[in-house]
Amino acid sequence: MSLPVPKLEELQGYYNREDLIQKVVEQLQKDFNWFNLPVHFEGKDGLTPYQELFNEILPLVEELLNDNYPKLLSMLYRIDLEEDFLNRKLKEIPNADTDEIITDLIIKRELQKVIIREIYSSKS
Repeated sequence: MSLPVPKLEELQGYYNREDLIQKVVEQLQKDFNWFNLPVHFEGKDGLTPYQELFNEILPLVEELLNDNYPKLLSMLYRIDLEEDFLNRKLKEIPNADTDEIITDLIIKRELQKVIIREIYSSKS
């Protein structure tokens, strides 16, 4: 029997699992480094891992959104966030900042990928 893969909106319960967060950090670093965008994670006191990652990635997304949209789309493709899905999410929350929604979705998608790998690696 396989465990169900959590949807992006069901991931909040995983935010404090340090074992998963470290793998998310590694995946984010790998994907962002592909585009020469360094991601640093230090485990700062007073911030949850999600908040720290959000604060680290938000300015990178904002810069790409404003200055290099094709590069942003390429990165989202690499992360496996489809443009249609992103556009639907942006329409669902019309008053939110686009860069914040994209940042949130990037972190959630990377966490989801880590969880999927955990589920399938535990089967072996």
